[in-house]
Amino acid sequence: MRSWRVAALLFLLGLGLGLLAQAIFTPAHSQNDVVSLLRSIDRRLESIERRLDRIERNTDNISRYLDYARDWNAFRVKVVR
Repeated sequence: MRSWRVAALLFLLGLGLGLLAQAIFTPAHSQNDVVSLLRSIDRRLESIERRLDRIERNTDNISRYLDYARDWNAFRVKVVR
């Protein structure tokens, strides 16, 4: 059981040192990657927002057409009777 704990601690120590080395040696690249990732997420969110606006307009149009059809059917039924 003790060897398992030592192995886990060595693994975590190696992982921490690796992340530290990456942060020290490539800060500019990682910053640029983060900025480009955030911009890409922002563009994607704007695209989703535009699609949702389009869907909302389409559902409003469909609702209006259904109201018009109901009114026309009600009018037609009254005329026939």
